[in-house]
Amino acid sequence: MRTSRTGPAITPRPGQAPASTVVTARAPEERELAAGPGATRSGRGIRLLAGGQAASTIGDGCYAVALPWYVLTGHGGAAALGATLAAYGIGRAAAMPAGGLLCDRLGARRVLLLVDMLRAALIGGLAVQAALRPPSLVTLALFSALAGGGEGAFIPSRYALMPAIAPGPLLRRANATLTSARQAGRLAGPLIGALLVARAGPAAAFALDAATFAISALTLTPLRPAAITPQEHHAAPNIRAVLAATPALPIMLLVVLAGNLASSGVFAVALPVLAHQRFGTSGYGLVLAMLAAGAVAGTTLGTRIRSRRPAVTACRLFLAQTTALALFPLAGLTGAAVAAAAFGLANAIGELIIVTTLQRSFPTAALGRIMSLVMLASAGAFPVSVALTTAVVHTAGTAAAFPLAGALTATAILLGLSRTALRSFAAESAEADGTGPLPDQRQVIRDSRTSPLVVRVRRSGLPPGGRDDSHA
Repeated sequence: MRTSRTGPAITPRPGQAPASTVVTARAPEERELAAGPGATRSGRGIRLLAGGQAASTIGDGCYAVALPWYVLTGHGGAAALGATLAAYGIGRAAAMPAGGLLCDRLGARRVLLLVDMLRAALIGGLAVQAALRPPSLVTLALFSALAGGGEGAFIPSRYALMPAIAPGPLLRRANATLTSARQAGRLAGPLIGALLVARAGPAAAFALDAATFAISALTLTPLRPAAITPQEHHAAPNIRAVLAATPALPIMLLVVLAGNLASSGVFAVALPVLAHQRFGTSGYGLVLAMLAAGAVAGTTLGTRIRSRRPAVTACRLFLAQTTALALFPLAGLTGAAVAAAAFGLANAIGELIIVTTLQRSFPTAALGRIMSLVMLASAGAFPVSVALTTAVVHTAGTAAAFPLAGALTATAILLGLSRTALRSFAAESAEADGTGPLPDQRQVIRDSRTSPLVVRVRRSGLPPGGRDDSHA
């Protein structure tokens, strides 16, 4: 039997459900078929996507500089800025599930194109608004909520598109290329945005942001990802069925949510306060630069790491970053810079491993919704984490926020690792002795809309039926 590179092969089995309801999910370690001509085996599709996302990320940096300046110079205070940013975060979190669903229904490329064109028009309108009149809180909140909604709808499709344009053996390297391009954009964007705002005002920075969305749309236009067949769409279970049959996924989502609740607000609140108290502006810039440098190094190194238990490897790396997080306030500026580099390194490698594993482990027809859940667990925790970190800083001091966040995040990761389902997710060898391959296991996904789906997950390490009985 041949396995489709973009999704499950539809294979009838005697005595089982009809062919349209039998799904064989590809194993993470299998070499997938190369993409079709439109997916550009030469890597042109990967370069186009990475280039467009680099341009778009530069625009994001310009927006991040221009928006606060526009609000504050227009006589808006911290409360107005906070409300505007909150509207963005709420819009982004609310749109992620819808973006994942649209991705699976319409295709990742179509969603990305549509969202980029809408955002180009939206931010272009904001540029006109900024050039003509002072900001209105209601108008800014509306623009920010819509911009956040566009970002939320965009993110799942960005992750879901890559397996359709990158041949299986090159998927992790393709993810690293995309991540590196976005990291370069994050470094260049704020510098360009600051220069534009200083020379020409916020409207010019908003206009450049709108132009970068148009550039991103142009790079997506020539892409022709391998298509999902109608049979695959028909056979794809709903998200509740996937969660029920893949016990590692809910555990992973809870770990991501708990870890981000504990730690994501530290970099938005505690780190700037710590730098203001101890390091000064130049020291703060150095810490952020080392964080970015560690992430770039980790993205490069992550393409060379191979693991038979990728979920375990990723969790160990995330544990290492919690140790680095606790060290930020303990050894002055030099210690904080080294801790930032270590944090960025471990985070980038772990994220690259886990994202690639997820992309390889689920059918393309459900991947958009899977990635939307993972990204929602991460980004959706940010507003609450900011509030929690602010409370810790006010009650226990800035220095206490770092080890506390590290300890809580490590606890969440260790609890996740205590579950066999997570440890064996996408594993290539038996966990008991680490030597032989596990036999194929079957999970029956009961979808209320269709007949039962039989999903064969090769070397998954899950017990029959997909349950983790080790801690029942």
